[in-house]
Amino acid sequence: MTAARPLEPIQGRMVLLPTPPPGGFSAADLPRLIEVVDARFELLDGEVVMMAPATQWHDEAMDVLKYALRAVAPADVVITTEKGINLGHTVPEPDVLAVARQAVSADSLYFDPVDVQLAVEIVSPGTKTKDRTLRPAQYAEAHIRHFWRVENERSAMVIYTFELLPEGGYAPTGVYRSRLRLDRPFAIDIEIPAVTW
Repeated sequence: MTAARPLEPIQGRMVLLPTPPPGGFSAADLPRLIEVVDARFELLDGEVVMMAPATQWHDEAMDVLKYALRAVAPADVVITTEKGINLGHTVPEPDVLAVARQAVSADSLYFDPVDVQLAVEIVSPGTKTKDRTLRPAQYAEAHIRHFWRVENERSAMVIYTFELLPEGGYAPTGVYRSRLRLDRPFAIDIEIPAVTW
């Protein structure tokens, strides 16, 4: 039996987190917050919450999925990444979104739920609970009709698709490993791209 090594302290850097006003921050505060918070963050119940660093696989999966969806999205839909959804004092930031074109401008930081047709979360080791539990609940409560969760299965994308039920919550609509064929939120028939770098 070997003696356990003493744990060394984890080194870090200081990140300025602004003090929330009474009632907390909201989506309207994002333009000012991104000027002072030197890291990726989201708003959760009016508080600034730092986001876990993304893995290389996560970033590549996000890129290839974005471009694959752009190739088949209708003209009135924009496929974008890492923009917030305005839930008031909570502003989650899905990895990929399909948004109504009329809601998009050059300076868009977030979108209203009514304009979001699809929210996609790509699961990383540090986001499993958030992406599998918290995000679906938030998006369903905001009435976002379609939610996808993308998992890493031996470095390949597996896409779990969900649709909003009339009574709330999501119902699973499929698990896709090689080809993604759906008619909602718009017609999609693509080979699931390989994640490579």
